Amino acid sequence: MKGILINPFDETIKEVEVTNDYKDIYVLIECSTFDVVRISDEDDMFIDDEGLLKDNRYFRIAGRNYAGRALLLSHNEDGDTMGTTFPMEDLEHLVDFLPEGHRETPYMEFKAWS
Repeated sequence: MKGILINPFDETIKEVEVTNDYKDIYVLIECSTFDVVRISDEDDMFIDDEGLLKDNRYFRIAGRNYAGRALLLSHNEDGDTMGTTFPMEDLEHLVDFLPEGHRETPYMEFKAWS
């Protein structure tokens, strides 16, 4: 299936072939744990869950910053992962690569239930 790999290290966005094996995601985004961010009704972005904890390069999409590589795929109404439907040319206009040396500070807040 078709995926789109965002690589802030060499500032590229390219189509990649992905099998139905989730281990492909680990290899493509070079991580040991990943998280999923929904970027449209059908499309998901797989990102390094520990990206903020590493010496990483960053990119911005839809006003939010992300650390490390990301892989775009889609899902169906049953939640099964499928090849992305996101147009490559649209994505190229939505992604901004942040300058080398940019850092984000991890933040977590706990609030008591009322």
